[in-house]
Amino acid sequence: MFMKHKRYIRITSIFLLLLAGCSITMSDNIIKFEWDATESAPKLFPMEIIKGNFIYKGEAELGLYIPSGGTLVDGWGNPVSSHVTGEKYKPLPDRLNITFYSFAEKQFYQGEFKLPYEKIVALFKEGVAMNSEYPVYSSIMAGIAPGGAVSVWVLGSGDYTEVFFGQAEKIDLDSGAAFGLPFESEEQEKWYIEKQLINVLEPEELASLKKNGIPFGLWARYRNHYEWEPVLTKGFQLNSVSYEFLNGERYKKPGMLSRPVPKELRFKTVINDKRRIFIVKFDEFEIMDAFEKLGVNNQKVYMELEPRLPRDQTKVRLYNDKESIELKKYKSKK
Repeated sequence: MFMKHKRYIRITSIFLLLLAGCSITMSDNIIKFEWDATESAPKLFPMEIIKGNFIYKGEAELGLYIPSGGTLVDGWGNPVSSHVTGEKYKPLPDRLNITFYSFAEKQFYQGEFKLPYEKIVALFKEGVAMNSEYPVYSSIMAGIAPGGAVSVWVLGSGDYTEVFFGQAEKIDLDSGAAFGLPFESEEQEKWYIEKQLINVLEPEELASLKKNGIPFGLWARYRNHYEWEPVLTKGFQLNSVSYEFLNGERYKKPGMLSRPVPKELRFKTVINDKRRIFIVKFDEFEIMDAFEKLGVNNQKVYMELEPRLPRDQTKVRLYNDKESIELKKYKSKK
C-alpha cells in the first residue's frame, strides 16, 4: 500500500547542501522539489473533484492541478491518481482551490484555503535529509468528504502527514456543465447521479447509506488526538510497530505520544521461537468510542495486545489507570 517513487532533488544553496546532503533548486528564493498531486475520498460516500489546484508559493494562480473526474471511493487517506505533469522540480504550494461534488448529498462544494507553507517545506526538507535518493515525502494529497470537509496530507513511502483540515462552502452549479454531460432533463440528471452510487457501492453499502444517512462531522472526529501507546501482554516483546490512523495519517513512532485513533496497527513479535507479523484492523466506531471514554481529560491510554496463534484469536483491550474496555469488533490477521 505504501508508495515507492524514486526522487532526485537538487540544491544550489551550499547551506542546504550541507543540511540535506543533496541538491535542491532555488529560484527567486523559492525552493523547488519534485512532487506530484493526488486525491482521496471516503470509501462509503462517493465524491468527485470538479477542479482543483495547489497554488505555488508566490503565484497568483499558477500551480499544479489535482486529478479530477471519476467517482472517488478508495478510502479516506488513500491516494487515487498519480499524474506526471509539468516541470520536474516545482515550488511547493501555499494555497488550495478546489470544487467538488458529494453524490450522497447531491451537493457541490467550493473552497479556497491558505496552506501551512512553512510546515510543508519543513517536511520535504526533513524527508530529503533522511534519504536524499528516496526522500520520505514526494506527493501532496487533497481529501474531500461530505459536509464540505477538506484535508491535505504530505505523503511518501510509508509516512502520511496531515498538514491541513478545512471546511468548504456549499455552492450551486449546473450539473451538466460541471460533469461535462449536458443533461436533457432533470430526470436524466437524477438517473446519472443514482447510477454513480449504484456503480461504486455494494448493495448493502447503498442500503446502509439510504437507511442511516451521512455521519456529518465524522472526518473532524477522526482528528482527535489522545496520549496513548501499544503494549503487549507479559512474555511478549513488541517490535517494528507501524500505524494507519483514522485521519489518514501513517507512520512509525514508538512510545507514548499524542496521536489520532488507529485504523490499523502492525507489529512483530516472537512466538514459539519464530518472528511473527500481526496486522490488527479496528472497527472505527468501536475504537473511537473507547478512546473518547478512556482518554477524557487527557488521561493516558494503553492498548494492550495479547498475540495468539491462530491470529484471529488475538485479544485487544484499552485501559487507563481507572478502567478497561475489551474490544470485540477488530480483525487480526497475517
